[in-house]
Amino acid sequence: MTLRSILLGAAMAMLAGPAVAGDAQPVGSGAIGELYFRFDSAALMDGATGVLDKVVAFASANPDTRIVLDGHCDPIGAADYNVKLAIRRAESVREQLKTMGLPEDRIVFAIYGEDGAHRRTHAQDRRVTIWSTTEPLAAVIDHTFAGKGEAVTWQQALTIAEIEGRVPVASR
Repeated sequence: MTLRSILLGAAMAMLAGPAVAGDAQPVGSGAIGELYFRFDSAALMDGATGVLDKVVAFASANPDTRIVLDGHCDPIGAADYNVKLAIRRAESVREQLKTMGLPEDRIVFAIYGEDGAHRRTHAQDRRVTIWSTTEPLAAVIDHTFAGKGEAVTWQQALTIAEIEGRVPVASR
């Protein structure tokens, strides 16, 4: 790819406005929101609070669910930079959710960078998809890596049994 085509792609991406949700969501998930970001930005856009209000209300009504933040980027730029940008986007969403009262230990990051499922436009690729699950963390990990994800993170240290959703057996 030439420098000219990279610059042209970056200019086109900056001109594109926020997109509307509508493409396929994670398989087997309960998609509950989607937030879009400007080119090369992790700042929440106007209207994010309305989406996040619904997420917090859903999480409050469903205390056994885990909230998964799928961080995505468009393919413009270096892959390692895009993974870091996707993480910063998920962190922005997590920080706002925490401020709104959602416990951090219920939030999981599934980071795709530029390698996840692409949408029709680069503007639609710059997103954090928010979904819920009652499946064990191992299922989130498997889903992420099957979809070309780069990383999965969560707040607390867990045993393998907890990650796989097995009930630990009491011992002496």
